[in-house]
Amino acid sequence: MLSKIKETHFDGRLASTFARPVLDLCHCTSGGESSSHSSTGRVGVDTGCGLPEEMTLEQKEALNRFRECLQDTGLLREKDTDQDLLRFLKARSFDVPKAKAMYEAMLDWRREFGVDTIKETFNFPERKAIKALYPHFHHKTDKAGRPIYIERLGQLNLDEILKVTTVERMLLYHIQEWEVLIDRKFTACSKQSGKTISQSLTILDLKGVTMKHMNKQVRHFIQKISRLDQDYYPEYLGKMFIVNSPTAFKAMWPMIKPWLDKRTQKKIEVHGSNFTSKLLEFVDSENLPEFLGGSCRCLEGCENSDAGPWSNSFLQVLYEHAHAEAYQ
Repeated sequence: MLSKIKETHFDGRLASTFARPVLDLCHCTSGGESSSHSSTGRVGVDTGCGLPEEMTLEQKEALNRFRECLQDTGLLREKDTDQDLLRFLKARSFDVPKAKAMYEAMLDWRREFGVDTIKETFNFPERKAIKALYPHFHHKTDKAGRPIYIERLGQLNLDEILKVTTVERMLLYHIQEWEVLIDRKFTACSKQSGKTISQSLTILDLKGVTMKHMNKQVRHFIQKISRLDQDYYPEYLGKMFIVNSPTAFKAMWPMIKPWLDKRTQKKIEVHGSNFTSKLLEFVDSENLPEFLGGSCRCLEGCENSDAGPWSNSFLQVLYEHAHAEAYQ
């Protein structure tokens, strides 16, 4: 249970978890490494649900071996579907032993930090203060039905944040938000779109970012977050746009990029101030906040509205809109 973990010991234990290599420790036969390309099959095309639209024969065989391997070793969770298993396979280029090692490391991590119950056991009363110092929020969906996640990093003030909370509690909060996204928000988006949604579109707004925002402490925090996301929540990112990229960030990007695996790097686009037309290729204007070039102006501010299929107020607005159209 997460509540039983003493925070005085958390930093060292968490650090060791992040440093834990995802090694090939299992004895399942890999049958050779397979990527999304095959000399005998079709190329897989990623969709909004995170699954290849078509899988090659080699990929299907790898999925079957992976599932059987997890079942035989008693590791497979009842709730995990083929789609869940594919996330680990894709993260490890369909190498079954490496995917199995990654999956097992994820299970160990979840048990160690009580992640299965973190939504109920972790209390974060400083959330409102943190969001004011570090604006980050989900806001509606893109054209593929994926939830949109936005961060305004130019307003990040880590020094003030650390007066309110600790890095360890921030990481726990980050994990809790992941669990809410997976269990609640993806489910709501799937129901609205009529298809499985298990990836998101991320927009990082760097307007106002200077070198002071990228000091050693901030870089260390971002590195921890990136490692956690890649090791324990693989392949949930569908697309990322980094916008309003200043010269300072462009200087830092070569240092940040190696923290990300190659698959993640390919999903990221970096733009300067002329980015709106690109965002509108993926997001309808009414779903994009005005400060990003869209037409959405939530009454309480887009960063505070929690607008999306997961919000009761959002569903009520959709119902009223549909009801009004029916009587026009």
